[in-house]
Amino acid sequence: MDEIRTDLRGVLVPISETRLLLPNAAIAEVITFVSPDPVATKATWLLGKVNWRNYRLPLVSIASFAGFVGRESLLNVKIAILKGLSGKPQVPYLAILTQGFPRLTVVGPESVQIDTAAERRPGIVMSVRLTSDESDAHIPDLDAIEAAVADELD
Repeated sequence: MDEIRTDLRGVLVPISETRLLLPNAAIAEVITFVSPDPVATKATWLLGKVNWRNYRLPLVSIASFAGFVGRESLLNVKIAILKGLSGKPQVPYLAILTQGFPRLTVVGPESVQIDTAAERRPGIVMSVRLTSDESDAHIPDLDAIEAAVADELD
């Protein structure tokens, strides 16, 4: 009988001081950083809007949203375009700031340990420890982030 594989293809996205773990299918493209156009908001994590393929996308610093840093450095950064999950017309795609290129990875039950001692952060579903390289990663709550962006842009 064939063995059932439970591995998932993921992407490790470097953000300030840590990494995000996302499904491979969530990322539409990675582009060179462009200065965002300002938007009227008090949220420091919403950096503005960027143009991408005839869309004006909100640019989010998940590192700031989740409280990893107050303000991210804009040196040597990229922008990852994520596919919107909520179906909200204000957020068909979401642009996030990255500190370099995302890296493909394969994640299976034996390669991930849930970090139950990790501090709860806004916009983060859970924190995990990857046994392959003994490093931490965080699974973002993209629904919550998209909802916060939609609220800010209303």
